[in-house]
Amino acid sequence: MEPNALYSGEDHAFRENDPYARAKYELTLRWLQAEMAAGETLYNVGVGSGYFNHLAVSRGARVVGCEPDEAAFRAALDTAPANCELHHCGIEEFARGRSPAKLVVMHDVLEHIADDAGAAEVLHGLVERGGAAVLSVPALMSLFGRHDEELGHYRRYTPTALRRVLEPWFTVERLRWYGMASIPIAWYFSVFKKRGYPLRLGYSPLGAIYGKVCALESYVPEPIGTSLIARLAPRA
Repeated sequence: MEPNALYSGEDHAFRENDPYARAKYELTLRWLQAEMAAGETLYNVGVGSGYFNHLAVSRGARVVGCEPDEAAFRAALDTAPANCELHHCGIEEFARGRSPAKLVVMHDVLEHIADDAGAAEVLHGLVERGGAAVLSVPALMSLFGRHDEELGHYRRYTPTALRRVLEPWFTVERLRWYGMASIPIAWYFSVFKKRGYPLRLGYSPLGAIYGKVCALESYVPEPIGTSLIARLAPRA
């Protein structure tokens, strides 16, 4: 589905100040820290505006990433840290002829792809045997609303639906919900009011409180949430 370029650009630009995304990225890095030796190559599929690249490089990784959205790619390229190589393309072009890496991250990409099962197969080819991937997706079709439409999402996921897509190619080592406190925010703005999320929240005192909640949620297992995060091991 075609995203709204203006809405998508604003959403990408906000990521650096988004406490929700920041806590999710920190969770990703905790899940990979045992394998993240200094200089280890990490593929970042769908870098967005590039904030995760900075976090991964600061942990010692060498990041090689891709991003198909023109505005997001330019933003990521303009602020790319040293030891970060970026390509303006989607996952299929990125994977073509590329050797697999020990570490692969794919945040909020699968929902943008019509053939998500095909994308999972391509992702499998990017992960070295014995390596690991961390993937996140938006959760719960009951929360599918204006935000998803503007960003060009095809779907949101449940654990069962996500496993159905991934398990032909990966062993799901860990799978958890994230963002339970964000459910009423997502439903009220995106579904009920049919508006975008309140991005200015991240710059306010209330946003600071929300950031602490998101950080706590990244440590505490939850029974439901607005995202699903999985750690994967490629099947032979």
